[in-house]
Amino acid sequence: MPAIMQVLGWKAEGLRCPDHEIDFRKSGDVPHHVSLVQMPNGTGKTTTLKLLRAALSGVAADGSWDGRQMMKLRKNEDQGHGSFEVRLMLGAERVTIIMGFDFETSKVQYKTTRGEGQHEGFDPPFEFRRFLTESFVESFVFDGELAERLLKEEHLHAEEIVENLFQVSALRTLETKVSEHWDKLTRDASATEEVGLTRRQNRLEKLRRHLTSLEAAKAGLEHEHKETLARLKQQQDTYTQEINKENTRADALETFKAEANGLQARVREDSLEILDLMRSPNALSPIFARKLHELKTGLDRVKLPESAAREFFHELADEIECVCGRPIDEHVRGVIRSRAEQYLGSDDVTLLNTMKTAIHNSVGESYSGAEETLRGKLQGLGKVIDDERAARNEIDHLQMAAEHADPAVREASDEIKRLEARLLEIERKLEKFSSKDRGDASSDVEVIAKLIQEAEQDVAEITHTIELKNKRDILMAIIRKAYVTARRGILSEVCDAANQRIKELMPHNDIRIKRIERCLVLDGKEGGSVGENLSVAYAFLASLFNRSEHQLPFIVDSPANPIDLANRARVGPLVPQLTQQFIAFTISSEREQFVPKLKKACDGEVQFITLFRKVDEMLNEEARVVASHVESEDGILVHGEPFFNEFQVESEAAA
Repeated sequence: MPAIMQVLGWKAEGLRCPDHEIDFRKSGDVPHHVSLVQMPNGTGKTTTLKLLRAALSGVAADGSWDGRQMMKLRKNEDQGHGSFEVRLMLGAERVTIIMGFDFETSKVQYKTTRGEGQHEGFDPPFEFRRFLTESFVESFVFDGELAERLLKEEHLHAEEIVENLFQVSALRTLETKVSEHWDKLTRDASATEEVGLTRRQNRLEKLRRHLTSLEAAKAGLEHEHKETLARLKQQQDTYTQEINKENTRADALETFKAEANGLQARVREDSLEILDLMRSPNALSPIFARKLHELKTGLDRVKLPESAAREFFHELADEIECVCGRPIDEHVRGVIRSRAEQYLGSDDVTLLNTMKTAIHNSVGESYSGAEETLRGKLQGLGKVIDDERAARNEIDHLQMAAEHADPAVREASDEIKRLEARLLEIERKLEKFSSKDRGDASSDVEVIAKLIQEAEQDVAEITHTIELKNKRDILMAIIRKAYVTARRGILSEVCDAANQRIKELMPHNDIRIKRIERCLVLDGKEGGSVGENLSVAYAFLASLFNRSEHQLPFIVDSPANPIDLANRARVGPLVPQLTQQFIAFTISSEREQFVPKLKKACDGEVQFITLFRKVDEMLNEEARVVASHVESEDGILVHGEPFFNEFQVESEAAA
């Protein structure tokens, strides 16, 4: 069943942002398609965004917010309590989530109103809980840093968003449930030897815990190896840039590097040629050449191979007459066949002829010729190796001189050595997870996985569940394959669709998504400008949510501020396609080239809201003459496009 979520409004009191209440409904429980909330910097956009994330995810329900975080949300030192509530339409049910703040005890209390009444704690409907988690809420309630998080592994996980939205992760959950069901059946089954069953189950559980620990440790090391390798490459590039700043030194380095690389290629070619020569024994010593020649001479002396082969006599024995014209009876026929064994077969004849020809071509008339050729090749190889070593020494000398002369080069060199040492250390640690060439298999992931299979077989045997285990294995293999296939297909489709939108948004920018993993991996680069990255994020999210049957709101801080004017005009029409409800916090400088295009794409159906602190009396008076204004103790909220477009503050201080 599709999950449809809409934000009907929210209310804040006693918090760092001005006290206010916003209603996004245009009629009944139907919200505006697009709502723009204009708030100058310093009005509390960041606070409001944080409160929305916390209310929608329940992240503060476990007491994870400490006193310092709470104080950042407090309006002033005299404020003892505060509250924030968000009103939602989740499917066909109205839900209100309330956060009550006690600043004296630094505690947050959640209450959820739905169905028949109010419940203590964070308690949204079950079918929406997978969307109301801390990590997933960040995908539809976000600020300008979303793009950076989407492009970095350590932050938001792009593939996790895709899996949760399309419920691909449900296949992994199903696989776990199947395994847990089998475990339960084996635990509950009666065994002829209860002690033996317990021992086998304990061993199985111990192996599983050990494998989980090994896989986590291996994954951590592999991730560190990847990051260290990337830092090493970056540091090597920095080193090259620094060392090439001095032109004369850079030219000399380039010359010696080209020479060393050329000599290295020659060493490889000459080595392969020498290995081919060494396959001939006579090239290793004249003794082998002499013995081979004596073998050929001996064969010639005894006239081997014979001109007549064994097959000739077998064929003759089948004839009626001999080649001399005399008839062949059974006695003669038997004599011919028995004496044919004294002659060589055709295969033997061919082998001997080939061998004699090879000896003649290889040894010739000189026993020492092949050895002298090999010795000459080895001497030549030694000379090339010496020349390569000399070129490498020149490179080292130039680099060392550069390091002594320039601290930046020396610093880069030291960091490269440190990273290389760390890489070796990580690789040594990773080796323990594969014991193919060592006796110790206690840390080999594949070996432990096989031991788990054997332990499961032991448990199945003693509980008489082998047939059930085989069925479980087949079902889990099907689920696992379905997960991999579905995940790969969805990620590929979303990636292709996102790239098409990127092309539409930035037709002249060479930036594309290569693949979707823990983050968005760009093709050939780690990231673009701030505006490019944000455009990539919009393209990804638009493609993602448009391909899903679920409908979630987008709540965005500064949707166009980092984007240049030309691209704003393209992003504006994209906004209505992102979702059925788009709420954006904006500042006055974002209006140009963004709001008009957005309004046109929405056929004018945009809700305009302006919220500001009561610090400028002239501005306050201008707002009070608007009939749709609402005034609180420390802020004024005004509905309507005219005031929205005319609103301007002299200085928008940092929040």
